Amino acid sequence: MKALILGDLHLTNKCPENRTDNYEETVLRKFGFILNVSKGNKCDCIIQPGDFSDSPSLSYDFFIKISSMIRLFGKHIFTCWGQHDLRYRTKENTFLAALEEANDNLHILTKGPATGFMGVDLYASSFGEEVPDIENTDKFNILLTHRMIVNEKLWEGQTDCQYANSFLRLNKFNLIVSGDNHSSFSYKIGSRYLFNLGATLRSTINQIEHKPAVIVFNTTMKKEEYIPILIEPAEKVFKMEKIEREKERNKELDAFVSGLSEHKEMGLSFTDNLNEYMKKNNIDPSIGNIIKECTNE
Repeated sequence: MKALILGDLHLTNKCPENRTDNYEETVLRKFGFILNVSKGNKCDCIIQPGDFSDSPSLSYDFFIKISSMIRLFGKHIFTCWGQHDLRYRTKENTFLAALEEANDNLHILTKGPATGFMGVDLYASSFGEEVPDIENTDKFNILLTHRMIVNEKLWEGQTDCQYANSFLRLNKFNLIVSGDNHSSFSYKIGSRYLFNLGATLRSTINQIEHKPAVIVFNTTMKKEEYIPILIEPAEKVFKMEKIEREKERNKELDAFVSGLSEHKEMGLSFTDNLNEYMKKNNIDPSIGNIIKECTNE
């Protein structure tokens, strides 16, 4: 079987705060590009690990456009539930559930296995669900999972995650496709693979340097091919001036917190310490007022 592997799609017609383009047009163009890559590489199916949509509630007009593209694509698309697909952790009356109902070739996998598709068994561990047991180890077994799996921590002190090497060692699937982590990486143990392709669309400022891609994977030959998704330069589609201001504010806040924690000559009163530190370092009084309000000082 030849499969096209994706990351988190987050399909939406709502424009993110820091984008300047017609975001709905961009989303539809990228989704169409992905479907064409699958056709051009003669893939048998598409595998997508949850957060297919960015919200459980999107417009009917957008639903019709996406549904028509899926129907015209014709080949099978397998996905699972991400937290953005769910409505308060429920699956009823959601954008993704309606897409599955309207299209025979879109399948939201359950714990599985989904059998009988070109000799492979497909399992799912949607957001908040446990990993299922493999029923037939003689098959090529694929797991779609929506959980925070990392190659390395995304920030210092991150705890709500599992490492790719240990996850792949514990779960003996031939192929694991994970979503939720918007960074891209892959991990391999022997002939078993874990792919986490991250965000398919750049919607936030911390994704500016991200290079979205898809993978064509052949389950028989155990070969993968990365194919980049064509993107516009960040300067063309993001509010770069606003982003630079936000980065500068974040640096100032980090420096303030770091300096406050390293300040040695402190008495017992937090308020007195804060006032003294702000006075010596010419800190905007509004910052101190926010901290005082948060701490009820």
